Amino acid sequence: MSDSSIPTKYYSLSKVAASLQSVIRREYSQYYWIKAEIARLNFYPKSGHCYPDLVEKKSGKILAQMRAIIWSRDYFRINAEFVKKTGNALADGMEILFKAKLEFNPTHGFSLMIVDISAEFVLGKMALEKKQNLLRLKQEGLFYRNKELKFPLLPQRIAIISVETSKGFHDFTNIIENNSRGYKFFWMLFPALLQGDGAVQSIQQQLEQIRGLKQHFDLVAIIRGGGGDVGLSCYDHYDLARMVAEFELPIISGIGHSTNETLVEMVAHYNPITPTDLAYFLQQKFDNIAVVVEEMNQKIVDSSKKSLLEKRSYLDELPRRIQRQTLGSISEQKYHIERHSGRLQHKTLMLLQIQESNIERYWEITKRLIKQKLDVAPNDLSDKSRRLQRASKAILDNQYSGMNFFEGKIELMKPENLLKKGYSLTLFKGKPIKDVKSLKLGDIIQTRLNKGELESSITKIGK
Repeated sequence: MSDSSIPTKYYSLSKVAASLQSVIRREYSQYYWIKAEIARLNFYPKSGHCYPDLVEKKSGKILAQMRAIIWSRDYFRINAEFVKKTGNALADGMEILFKAKLEFNPTHGFSLMIVDISAEFVLGKMALEKKQNLLRLKQEGLFYRNKELKFPLLPQRIAIISVETSKGFHDFTNIIENNSRGYKFFWMLFPALLQGDGAVQSIQQQLEQIRGLKQHFDLVAIIRGGGGDVGLSCYDHYDLARMVAEFELPIISGIGHSTNETLVEMVAHYNPITPTDLAYFLQQKFDNIAVVVEEMNQKIVDSSKKSLLEKRSYLDELPRRIQRQTLGSISEQKYHIERHSGRLQHKTLMLLQIQESNIERYWEITKRLIKQKLDVAPNDLSDKSRRLQRASKAILDNQYSGMNFFEGKIELMKPENLLKKGYSLTLFKGKPIKDVKSLKLGDIIQTRLNKGELESSITKIGK
């Protein structure tokens, strides 16, 4: 660039900045209510100052972006009021309506000086979103789905979604574990974030864990302490409410003391509000069964007593009934016996008369037969007598001949006749010796011969 091309009139940066500062002070001298999203809060605890980065988006595209300042004296006042009304501190990603004044500093540039933030705007925006989500759940037929599940008769196995450090969790477990009636509960903690941006995803992840173990549980309990509406805003999230509505197990909620019921509480099977109420609700289920069992037990006892009294009365009456029935039966049988006895007596007399008639007839026949036999008998007797005499003589002769034969044999077998033939008879203690086993060495034995006797001492015994 040549020297002739250098502008003769130009402005210094400080003059431009001062001019801008003057225009902004003059044209934007008042405070304005502005809507924007906090991209980053940029709070510095050491100084207490806050420098939010603010954006406006449409369809994910940034339309405008500015830097803001909240001095420490204003930040602590604004945040305390915001927490009091919403239950949550200012945070990244939150859409806010704030009161600010436009300022320009030649050194630090343009900024929005925030002096107030509307908590009501945040709550109203959340209420509108909640209303739209509620209508969507009803239109999709999901609002009553979890409520329509059959609640377990004895809700004993509980999957708890909470934080171990939560007071509500400790209140709940303390009541169910230390109940005065000794009811036994089994519970398992599935820890999750209970508020903030990460709460929705954290609770959904734990519900998925429980879904894989659903056969081990009777129900799911979502337990949280108290909090404001913003602190509970995650429970108005459509995706979380839908998952609760479609879950396969009954879900009961004890999210806190808020009077503004969240979508999750609305679609849950039962919502007793506080963790304490939730614990007593489960205990009441056991009480209801205990009452029924006690009533049934009393009915059984009463029925048994009534039955025993009836049986006792029956047993007391039974001997008399048996006696009456026995006497009646005896009288009836006696009547039948007497009636049949008369018939039997009549038939017996008839039979005796018939038999007597038969005997007389047979006797006449027998007498005729005997007479006929007696007429023939003399001749038969003479003939049979002669034949009997001959047979008897033959038998006697035969017997006599046999006796003579055996007499001769007996004579030969006499000891003295055997001794005459050279045999000897050996005796021990006067008795014939039949076996050497009855003798021992040194025994004295006698030997009898035809003429004389010998006495010997045993010196050897052979087998």
